[in-house]
Amino acid sequence: MPVDFPKMQQPKLPGTCPVMKRIANLALSLLAVLSIATLPTIAHAADQPRVKYVPPTGFAGHQWGDLRTGFDRLPTEPVGVGAAWMRGLEKDTAFNCQPVATGAQITGAIGGCDFQAALLTLRKNFEGGGYYVLSEFAIPDQGFRFGDEAEGVVLHPVIYQFCANWSKNKKEAPPNFDELNKFCGMKFMFQSETREQLRKLPNDYVTNYDRMLEKLLAKYGRPEGFLRRGQVIIETLEGDSSDAADRKFSIWRWCPAHGNGLHTSCTASVVLTLDPATGVGTVLYSTPLLWEFAYARENYGFKGDRLYRMLHARD
Repeated sequence: MPVDFPKMQQPKLPGTCPVMKRIANLALSLLAVLSIATLPTIAHAADQPRVKYVPPTGFAGHQWGDLRTGFDRLPTEPVGVGAAWMRGLEKDTAFNCQPVATGAQITGAIGGCDFQAALLTLRKNFEGGGYYVLSEFAIPDQGFRFGDEAEGVVLHPVIYQFCANWSKNKKEAPPNFDELNKFCGMKFMFQSETREQLRKLPNDYVTNYDRMLEKLLAKYGRPEGFLRRGQVIIETLEGDSSDAADRKFSIWRWCPAHGNGLHTSCTASVVLTLDPATGVGTVLYSTPLLWEFAYARENYGFKGDRLYRMLHARD
């Protein structure tokens, strides 16, 4: 739902979950209590039926692959531009067997190929490679609320991403650049609580990151490797031994890259990440071409590229 930011009211602070269930009380030397607590969740979210991942097809009426020239509302100047180059990755090798005639019979492929003739048909298939240019655009004051008024998360800024790729060995953009510059991703930013803010909040406080994760789970199903983990809290007369600021905020990826890691196999992937130090969260819709750009940046001159870490990195 679009939001008019100049007139928009400040979003309400997130609430907290119901009281955590206690499953055991142990008598320790200082009257310690051991309790098992689930990570903060919105009520009934875990009980939702399993959802199959269906990639987003685009955004705001535009489909992935649409040309930049078809986006009338975007400003002329981008908010950011990046470039990269890489060699194509070998996908497979193949050749055609030319059977060798033996008398009146023609032998099969096993042991019966004409070696020289087969070499002439040898071919390697590559994927990716060439020059990449990523440009990002944002409409001033445009924002959206993901979810309803009470539990929704405000997304701002909203950034449109366009990728161009060509294989000619020239650094300058080709004459037909506008025909190559295609819609390849959407980056949505949101503000969550920082680690410093969490130190002053209850352990079961529901952050905007938690809310965003629940809404993505409801829309796209479970990301790869998703597992709700319990949290062990040791309470003593001196207070809880756990610190809310120690909570982990994982990077979740729906349909990430496999194999050589070059790109996602889906028409688009979804990624959720958070910087706990600043509280800035990101939801990224990314097509295979955007993944290739990030791969090229990381492996050909820009080690530690932030986009690559968000999409590809597993540490």
